[in-house]
Amino acid sequence: MHNIRAAFDGIGRIVPARLARNQNGITPIAPAHAATVMPMGALGKPVGAVMAAASVLRALHAATRPLNASEVARGAGLHRGTAYNILRTLQVEGFVSYDETTRTYAVSLHILELAYGALRRSGLIDIARPLMHAVADGHRVTVYLSKVLGPSSMLLLDWVGGLRPDPYVTVGRPHPSPAGASGVVIAAFGNSSEPELEALLSQVEWYDKPSFPDFLARVKKAKHVGFSVDRGTMFRGVTLVSVPVLSPSWELLLILTAAGHSHDLDDDAVGGLSRALQSAAGRLSDSLPLLRLG
Repeated sequence: MHNIRAAFDGIGRIVPARLARNQNGITPIAPAHAATVMPMGALGKPVGAVMAAASVLRALHAATRPLNASEVARGAGLHRGTAYNILRTLQVEGFVSYDETTRTYAVSLHILELAYGALRRSGLIDIARPLMHAVADGHRVTVYLSKVLGPSSMLLLDWVGGLRPDPYVTVGRPHPSPAGASGVVIAAFGNSSEPELEALLSQVEWYDKPSFPDFLARVKKAKHVGFSVDRGTMFRGVTLVSVPVLSPSWELLLILTAAGHSHDLDDDAVGGLSRALQSAAGRLSDSLPLLRLG
């Protein structure tokens, strides 16, 4: 993080710009005058029935196919009768669908109404999407915005553009990390140790996975320049560029990733794209007080 701190200490004052430039590259900096992400108030006593219903929905969401009541009960850690009653209640409320033929349950499309409401109130649609469109249109790429869930997972919040290197990655679905340029950013700006990173890297799939020493070299470079580039090793023929969105306390919260065909992105194009992404990430960092990311 030496270069990031140099943005503050090198000239003896806080840099008001969203991106700090130095002789070695462009370094992302946290906003100079921003409050922390909106905190939650004190939690009251959890309601058991609501917790059980949430477990049922998580079990259905995690499944790759519709489940019967017994399978839901096992997945949620509940008695079958309890799971069945919750399923029928959720069905009445429209959050779960039921197939009479197979006697199985699945999350209904009504959930999308809640998801859209969450996205709308989060501020991401009003603040992040125009920034993403500007990068996508200006550089003819697809731009993804993901929330960091931890060292081994990200949640795709939104994307704009026409290129989808991984057809199975959809909004609202967690995807494993460290993988591709975004995985390098997580490793570079997260807190995982080298043994932890090596174990995590062994569990994810790449088209042409780098060796662990090569991965660490990418991590070191990302720390230095403030972004990561993957040229076809995650997805064949696809170049990925990822930048971090940091909180005022230097916590990695979000990642912006651009994807384009490698034959369209030479070194000059990647340079311009990385600068555009870092500018968008800086504006998102400045807007964190207005976002609800919980």
